[in-house]
Order: sequence, then C-alpha cells, then structure tokens
Amino acid sequence: MKCDIPVPTERLVWFQKRLGLKEEELERLDQYKDLFKDKKVEFSENLFQYFYNIPETKLVLDHAQRLEFLKKAWMQWFESLFKENFSPRFFAYIWKSGLRHVEVNIDQRFINLGYSFVRQFCLGIAREKIPPSERESVMFAIDKAIDLCLLVETQAYIAGTSQCDMEVVKGISHQVRNPLMVIGGNIIRLKRQLKPESPVHRVYESILNENKRLDRMVTDAGAYSEMFEKEPEFSEIPLETLILEAIEKLKTTEWLENVQLDIELNGDNPRVQGSQQDLRHMFYYLLQNSLEAVDRENPVIKIASKRSGENGSFIEVVIFNNGKPPSPEAMDNLFVPFYSSKPLGTGLGLPIAQLAARKNLGELDLEPVPAQGTRCVIKLPISTTE
Repeated sequence: MKCDIPVPTERLVWFQKRLGLKEEELERLDQYKDLFKDKKVEFSENLFQYFYNIPETKLVLDHAQRLEFLKKAWMQWFESLFKENFSPRFFAYIWKSGLRHVEVNIDQRFINLGYSFVRQFCLGIAREKIPPSERESVMFAIDKAIDLCLLVETQAYIAGTSQCDMEVVKGISHQVRNPLMVIGGNIIRLKRQLKPESPVHRVYESILNENKRLDRMVTDAGAYSEMFEKEPEFSEIPLETLILEAIEKLKTTEWLENVQLDIELNGDNPRVQGSQQDLRHMFYYLLQNSLEAVDRENPVIKIASKRSGENGSFIEVVIFNNGKPPSPEAMDNLFVPFYSSKPLGTGLGLPIAQLAARKNLGELDLEPVPAQGTRCVIKLPISTTE
C-alpha cells in the first residue's frame, strides 16, 4: 500500500530541540564532513556485510534484484547525513525513508539494527580520525544526530503503519454501511406489512436492533480511525463548553429520554488544554456509555468537577451513573476494542475516549461503587494561563 503522509516538519524540528541538537553542534560536525563523506563506500559495503551475516536479512539480500542500487542508496543516505545539516529537505528524505520501509514491509527491528551500525561506524571514525581535543564533542554531536534520524524514521514508520491499518478500517466501514442501509430499509418495509402481535414482528425487531448496532459500530470505527490518525491541535477550551456540546449531541438521540441529569461543575469554569474535537468525542462517548449502563427504573447521571494535582494544574471530572457496576471480568476488558457487555454496545466508545484522553495528556479511569453505580474519572490539564 502506498503511504502518502505529509512531512510534519514542525514536529520533527520539535524532536531536534528536545534532543538538544543545536546549531553549534551541527557546525562542529560540518568541520569534519569531508572526513565522514569519504567513508561512504566503506560504509555501504560494511553495512551490506553486516546484514548479510544475519540469516533473516541474508535471504532478502540474496534475492535482491537491484543490489547495486541498494548499496548506492545507502551511500547517498550516509553522505546526506553530513551534508544537509538537518534541513527541511533532509527531514523529508528521512521521513520518506521511513514510509518506504512500511511499503516494502521491512521489520522495524532491522531498521533499528541498521541505525545501531551507523552509530558505531561513525563513532569509530571519530575515535580514529578526530583530534583528541575535539573528539568528545564531535562524538556527542554524532550521537544526537543519529538519535534524531532514528526518531524521525520511527515516527514515519508508525504513521505509515497506522495509515495502512486505518485505511483497512475505513474500507471495511464503507463496504459495510451500504448493505446495512439496504437491509434496514427492507426489514422496515416487511415489518409494516405485519400485525404487531405476529411472532415474526419480534424477529424483525431483533434484526433491526442488530442493524442499528452495526451501523453505530461503523460510525464509531470511523471516529476511532480519524482520532488515531490526527495529531491533536491544542487550544484552550472551557470545560463546560465541552460537556454541554456532548449533551446537546446526545439530545438528538433517545439516550437522554427520562434521565435525571445533575451537573455541578467547578465554580470558576476552568479552560482545559487539548484538542477540542478529541475532547468533544471523549465526553460524548463517556456520557453515552454511562447512559447505556444507567438504572432503567430510576436513571440518574451526575457530572461534577474539581481542581486536582499539584498547584491545581489539572481538572478532575467525575461522571457517575447509578446502574449496576461492571463485574471484575468486565472491568478488565472495558477498554479492549469491540468488547461490550451491553446488548447494543459496539465496544468502541471507551477505547475512543481513552485514546482521546491519552492524546491530550489526560487520564481516564472507571471505578465501580458497590451497590451504588460506577464512577468515570477524567483528569485533564488546565490551561497554563488559568
């Protein structure tokens, strides 16, 4: 599968800053670039021999149709490492390399081995050729440069792998949705031709319920794949806004009918830091999950919040439902995709909510309250300007 993911240059520069690879260190490497570039042929041949001595990769190399092209690509990569000074063009080069490894299905563990070889090869040159007064600082810069290359390549590999997985999910969702609409429409037409007391009426009702569940699963799978693919765009959002938006969306469904909904939020209404779209999804699915579990005889949902953490840097939101608490077995599986203990559950709501919380530097947990119900506890970072 072709991976076509734009180079996240800002994110990669962020990696560079976190590693502390500064301009002066790149300039220090630049002083000795010719020394390293002159070793590109030796590097390529030694890397080939290194992988040829590993049975799994030897098999691949024995059947490589363009072996000389591969060696030339390795030479070009090694030369670029000491030529480009981590310019946007070099970041794009490493990024596309990671995507290409996904396309040709190369095991990431062997890529890591390759980078380990690069590190040792470069450090060996430094030990042998760099003057003692400069050696330590150059070796330190080499370590950071290789770390950055590995970070970029790994990020690309993860992004490419995730895209392939999500494309499969999207494809399945698309192929399932159309037949579901046809099945549902036909069942509704057949059901209208029956008397309510007919036994077949109940069969049709059961089929329609399963049809609705599968349709919800398709929708949830789409939400999960979209959230998994996108990097969060952080902003500052009032907590109350997020919760009320989720409630408004639920009002368009049957979930909130006859439910007593009590909301007691922290009085200063803090703004949380995160992606508005992610957190909106999170609260929607958490409230939906609570509404599915609520006591049908006396349905009660309570939402409360308070500051927590050191210096009140987090907001803790508790969503309580008075339904029967999950069993210990269910508690162990609640965040496993497609696991559901509810008749019409898709098993994706809580995994989506957990993914949203983690992507936005938060925490999510469920706590059974014996003989009372279940507490869902969410902790989110508060805006630093609060």
